[in-house]
Amino acid sequence: MARSTMDFAQQNTERATDWMRAIAEQNLNQSKAAFDGLFSVARNAVRDLDQQTAAICEHAVSFAEETLSNTFDFAHKLLRMKEPQEFAQIQREFVSRQAQLVGDQAKELGQRMMQGAQNAAQHAARYTHEAAAESPSRRRSEAA
Repeated sequence: MARSTMDFAQQNTERATDWMRAIAEQNLNQSKAAFDGLFSVARNAVRDLDQQTAAICEHAVSFAEETLSNTFDFAHKLLRMKEPQEFAQIQREFVSRQAQLVGDQAKELGQRMMQGAQNAAQHAARYTHEAAAESPSRRRSEAA
């Protein structure tokens, strides 16, 4: 009788150990799938950020070119002025044009940044949704 009780206890211990091992493995697989989804979202976000950063850098270079071009136009007009009274008019035009350029550029940059932020939020939501939708099917296939 003692032997069968010991066998019964050992069998139950082995079953419990196997059951706990299976649960731990399932949890580990689910955690791995969740982290895979997280890293996928992070990689996509970085790629999107790189594209937005490149667009902003291109915009900044374009702004610098326009500003410099306006400055050289101002310098050429100064060289060609015939009367000292023209200086005030040329300077007014230059300052007005620079202010217009800065205003236009700031407005455009703000719009691009807002659009970029909206795109990033949409992409993150989409990637998160895709990762969440993918996880249950991955869990089922890994469990099988």
